[in-house]
Amino acid sequence: MKILTCLLILTYDCGYAQAIKFGVIGDYGNAGTDEESVANLVKSWSPDLIITLGDNNYDAGSSTTIDANIGQYYHEFIFPYYGNYGGGATVNKFFPSPGNCDWGTGSLSPYLNYFTLPGNERYYDFVEGPVHFFAIDSDTNEYHGRDSNSVQAQWLKNAMYQSSSRFNVVYLHHAPYCSGLIHGSDTEMRWPFKEWGASVVLAAHEHLYERLNIDGLTYFVNGLGGNLRTLFGFPIPGSQVRYRSDYGAMQVNAFDDSMTFKFYNVSNVLIDNYKINVAKKILNMKFFIEGFYDSVLNVMTGDTGLVLLRNTMPPYQIVDSSKKFVNASGEVMFEFDKADNATGYYIVIIHRNSIETWSESAQMFRLNSLDYDFSNEASHTYGNNVKQIDPTPVRFGIFSGDINRDGVIDITDIIFIFNDANVFNSGYVATDLTGDGIVDLSDLIFSFNNSKDFVVLRRP
Repeated sequence: MKILTCLLILTYDCGYAQAIKFGVIGDYGNAGTDEESVANLVKSWSPDLIITLGDNNYDAGSSTTIDANIGQYYHEFIFPYYGNYGGGATVNKFFPSPGNCDWGTGSLSPYLNYFTLPGNERYYDFVEGPVHFFAIDSDTNEYHGRDSNSVQAQWLKNAMYQSSSRFNVVYLHHAPYCSGLIHGSDTEMRWPFKEWGASVVLAAHEHLYERLNIDGLTYFVNGLGGNLRTLFGFPIPGSQVRYRSDYGAMQVNAFDDSMTFKFYNVSNVLIDNYKINVAKKILNMKFFIEGFYDSVLNVMTGDTGLVLLRNTMPPYQIVDSSKKFVNASGEVMFEFDKADNATGYYIVIIHRNSIETWSESAQMFRLNSLDYDFSNEASHTYGNNVKQIDPTPVRFGIFSGDINRDGVIDITDIIFIFNDANVFNSGYVATDLTGDGIVDLSDLIFSFNNSKDFVVLRRP
């Protein structure tokens, strides 16, 4: 008996973004010792940037108070900074979202004049490291609306659909879910954030801290930035952590595989520590293996398949891989940890005794999901490199017979099968092209026919 051992070496091109640390403050803009204590806490972390959850400028969003309420404590993160409290940053590291107090004059003009932000500056997005940030204006004065069908909401939906970042962080002022006694939940802001691709939602308005899990999505309320403190009512469903004993802020560390959210009070006591992992990318795929398919019963003998995701530029390095059992209907769900949304990848099928088969073109995950069918059209494979294995229904299968995995079905593969058939080899062996557990003439026929037709690997 001859034993054939194949070694597949996977080289991954992860292309990871640099990890970042950012601070999160909410309801903070009321000059005084409480705000100063929170600012000193945040600055002690040396964050790469700060995001705010609204109410940046108490009590009425006036141009006469904005520098004292914001620049006095955070000027070194703001660019360009024209205030009176020192030098600003060389690049902007301060990304606020507006709250009801910022609209207090009946206009957002003081806020818009003070900051230089992306987009229309009321709601906008930007990318830092592995995070795509989406700032939302949840105030009732927002020109483009605040319900889930508004112009603003549709912008968010479309922007997250296009996002290729590892995490999508949505932040706003009015909390969709909150157990607070004064403001509580703002039901109009209960947009389908999870369905649209959000990884987490951060809000404030209520001056307390709360972490909630609603239908599998994590929500934070973080309004202890330095202006009074409010009370909790009865916990709403999904509430997991509640705190209001002192002021504080959140420190968030974002990596390519996870984000950690820590809330510290101004005494630097850790109140809450929570981690979310990057969402798995799900590839729902269908393919058949030529030799394993029974055209009479229209089913396939199930077997294990390996799928590689390769990038779109030569040398098409491997980004991720997943190995799963393919059922009798040719259907299988592969899971990936390293792939990104809105990024093109070639899908490559590797099977133990079949020719390596590539997708016709690069494919993209959207909202963590991708469907692809190799079996219903020859054109779904690069170079039409499949064989029709059933006329009714029309089905195509990947070519069987590449025993030594060298990308060509030839006399070498035939010899391997002939030798094993000659000694009545059986079991789970690469030379069994029909999946019946026996190496015999039927396996030789598949290999011979594909060798005669010069079947080779076809790839970009």
